[in-house]
Amino acid sequence: MENEDILMALKNGNVPSKGAKNLCIGRDAEIDEFERLLEKVDDEDKAICKFLNGEFGAGKSFFLKVIEDMAFKDNFVVSWITIGHNLPFNKIDLVYRNIAKTLRCKTGTSLEHILDKWYTQLYNMSSQDTDNDFEKHKLLRERIHDELEETRQFSSTFATAIENYAKLRSEGDEEGASSAVSWLRGDANIPFSVKKKFGVKGEVDKDTALGFLEALSIFIKSVGYSGLVVLIDEVEYIRMLHTQNIRDAAYNYIRDIYDNCNLGKFQSSLFIFAGTPELFEDSKKGIPSYSALDDRIKNVLDTDLVDMRTPVITLRGFDKENILDVSKKLLDMHSDVYNWDANDKVGPIVENIADEMVSNAGLTGGRVTARDFVRKFITLLDTVEQNQSHFNTPEDILNEFIENTGQIEEDEFDEFDDDW
Repeated sequence: MENEDILMALKNGNVPSKGAKNLCIGRDAEIDEFERLLEKVDDEDKAICKFLNGEFGAGKSFFLKVIEDMAFKDNFVVSWITIGHNLPFNKIDLVYRNIAKTLRCKTGTSLEHILDKWYTQLYNMSSQDTDNDFEKHKLLRERIHDELEETRQFSSTFATAIENYAKLRSEGDEEGASSAVSWLRGDANIPFSVKKKFGVKGEVDKDTALGFLEALSIFIKSVGYSGLVVLIDEVEYIRMLHTQNIRDAAYNYIRDIYDNCNLGKFQSSLFIFAGTPELFEDSKKGIPSYSALDDRIKNVLDTDLVDMRTPVITLRGFDKENILDVSKKLLDMHSDVYNWDANDKVGPIVENIADEMVSNAGLTGGRVTARDFVRKFITLLDTVEQNQSHFNTPEDILNEFIENTGQIEEDEFDEFDDDW
């Protein structure tokens, strides 16, 4: 069923929920680089900020999914947010709320799950040390206080809320503990009388949001995870914000995150911003319109040679070799799912299909949009498998592909929820 789900997701223009890395063709250098970065975040407590640049359908969201899967495997906590009308990056307090509300790890989802797992572990440790209830709760309070020491150094308010969350849990006040979690997630409109229960005032706002994000990453690392990975997709939406001042505010917050990572104010974190070339090239509304950010991340060496250590990594389209590699994987998957010999029927003309796709991609230097090819090829496989008697020779199949799989225009990509 997994292979069938993957094929259906790819055909529909979506990122599959599983198996993305196995289909991430032509990205070995990028995968190696992000494996290296995840290791640095874990082993050295580094904070790193990177950018992904790619055309619509080039595989940005697909590659973010690969990174997410790698991060889960390495015991990171991950948040994936998508910039848009309901989440403009100029409102950093709203960005924090969305990050905190979309936290996931390999054992579950939500900040509440992470806190509950941490509290339960400390409670069980205290229970193993003594049968005396008084001593048990005393040990529990001491352990909680000690575990929050590093978080307290970055935000005493954040640490106080967590400490009192645990206290309310131990007292059986589940409603109060739940309110503490809501406040830590950035939820507004929590009554003052409720906030008194867990010892805080106010709420997350534009002045405190980055500090809370910093404290959140420190807490996540201190309780046994490898660190925090934040994936920010469709950042090109910032170009759609109405005024220069609003766009500048959004770009300035990205600059703050970038600087905080490089200056060591953030720790144990990896931030990845993904956007289209317009985000990185548009001098009026893109990043170049805000020189304070553009000067930091633009590549100062004008070359087509690959450098994975620059702030911005460009995801290129498929070349002929990539097309042949991914075709082989798709042929094997399709044969397995639908119990037929796709390699025998379609395999002989795969190279012809690759040549056709590359020859039609002259405007992009012979690089083929990943989503465009994959959708067409799976559609061809589905058509041939269900109408095998219609195709007497490999040339019949090739003609079907050339004549009936028209080029998907870029403006059609907007219909998809995932950018691929």
